[in-house]
Amino acid sequence: MTYLGKAAADEVVAACRTGAVELGAALAPLLGATVEVAIGEPGHFEAESIADGEWDGPGLVVLLNCEGSAALLCLPESCGLLPDWYGEPDATGQSVLGAMAQELGALVLPEAYAPEGFKAARVANLAAAIARGGVADGAGTVPLQLTAPSGEQATLSLIWPADSPGDVFAAPKSAKSAAPPPRAAEPVEDDFDGAGMPYSVEELPTYSRSLLRIKVPVIVTLAESKQPIGRIIELGPGTIIQFDKSCEEMLSMQVGEQLVAEGEAVKVGDKFGIRLTALRMPGERFNPVRKR
Repeated sequence: MTYLGKAAADEVVAACRTGAVELGAALAPLLGATVEVAIGEPGHFEAESIADGEWDGPGLVVLLNCEGSAALLCLPESCGLLPDWYGEPDATGQSVLGAMAQELGALVLPEAYAPEGFKAARVANLAAAIARGGVADGAGTVPLQLTAPSGEQATLSLIWPADSPGDVFAAPKSAKSAAPPPRAAEPVEDDFDGAGMPYSVEELPTYSRSLLRIKVPVIVTLAESKQPIGRIIELGPGTIIQFDKSCEEMLSMQVGEQLVAEGEAVKVGDKFGIRLTALRMPGERFNPVRKR
């Protein structure tokens, strides 16, 4: 995958302008209404320009994680468009934020820089979160001017590259409690309780993270039908095949020939997508152990 750098500014702006209408619809589940989106001219990020004002406070950050870098979408809370629930979302709210982040990633970044991971959450201080994310002076920026049906306006800022995306949502160093004093060694128990496990992907060992980059086939099945061979050889352009499945039923998603999830069809820009509604974990298999 190509590194998302400042040189991609023209491609990023073109992608944003192409998906401007869809951007307004993608933000609707969060903002409560479809907003109009006007794409501004690209510029250069300067840390001093966000050291105070509305950036020196809480807001929404959408992290679009690419391989080796990331892009950030930032919206200050002071704009007045963000709902109260976004700071502490329940399960439904988390689903809304996750789906929105994925749709935004497909709309604001060119296909060559398609994000591999998405996250949207509230941060206590936008300027500090951007700094933790490794955004340097001179990084690329594109202002997305939002206009709500009520006439309220706000600017959703697209900033890239962020070279330390794993630290964007990390707690500020000043807020971390002091390390507890070392404890005496305890006897090792046979039962594993999960203590010491990493809290995020970025904390995994290098070899473990490399495994997560292995690509496997993901298949979404619309419907299935068995037909006699005589019927199949008669197929030709214009033939319509009818399925027993209703158009309102869920689609199934398979990974490595294993059913893992179900969801509903959605439109992502000018492409087809699936919004997952339920996960289906593969069943466990046990082999009996027999004595010889």
